[in-house]
Amino acid sequence: MSLFSDGKGLPTAPSARSSDTQTSVKSALRAVQVFEFFLEIRRSATAKEVSVGLDIPQSSTSMLLRSLRDHGYLDYDSKDRTYLPTPRVTLLGAWLDRGPIRDGRLIDALKWLSDQTLEAIIVAARVGIFSHYIYVMQAKGNLRYHIPMGSRRLAVHSATGHVLLSRLEDSEIASIVRRTNSEIDDVQLDPRETIGSIRQTRTDGYAFSRGLVTAGAGAIAVPLPEAIDTTGRALAICIAGALPDLIEREDDLVEKLKSAAKRAVGEVAA
Repeated sequence: MSLFSDGKGLPTAPSARSSDTQTSVKSALRAVQVFEFFLEIRRSATAKEVSVGLDIPQSSTSMLLRSLRDHGYLDYDSKDRTYLPTPRVTLLGAWLDRGPIRDGRLIDALKWLSDQTLEAIIVAARVGIFSHYIYVMQAKGNLRYHIPMGSRRLAVHSATGHVLLSRLEDSEIASIVRRTNSEIDDVQLDPRETIGSIRQTRTDGYAFSRGLVTAGAGAIAVPLPEAIDTTGRALAICIAGALPDLIEREDDLVEKLKSAAKRAVGEVAA
């Protein structure tokens, strides 16, 4: 359905105010994506690199980067024409957490897991009916599936989603399945089957999705301890890669995922 509708599913022309709102929201999201881009590459970058990396027109990218520079969020090096986030960005979330995320234990655990497996490593959190990839370390092996930070998957139809939903009551899961069926046109899932699959996730301690999103690719996910986030929100850690490789290494990868989860809260020595 169109973002702008007359209530019967028929598109209508957006008003000037709603158009302005959509433009502002788009600009705000792009600013956040810029910081996520720098988080992924971990170095300075030119406007062209940011433009290509985020698939945004270079003219729009240059305007956005200059605005962020003028407001103290980015530094600009005129010698090589590159941008880099300033300490202002670092300080934005410094007050939010005093646990494993803030002190670096989670990142250290993710780096260990990346070195051990060479596969893409993902941390996910649930937002509504979606599992959002809030942190991604790209694969180091020969066969790589690039997974952009900020990607999202249906919670009821993904490994990370099933892990995140496994902390909920079955009645809540059924409600999320019904909402997904209602909001996503090409998805119609049986709540009982989904609940059965998530119950199996609780029993096994992990979830394995096989080609659900990308043919030939898969993902294995386990829950992170509640102590990871000071608010106690559910988080999942996931390995994604070529499906045949994940199937062959399933037991070993599950053990490494569980070990990384323990390392993140200091239960396993580095």
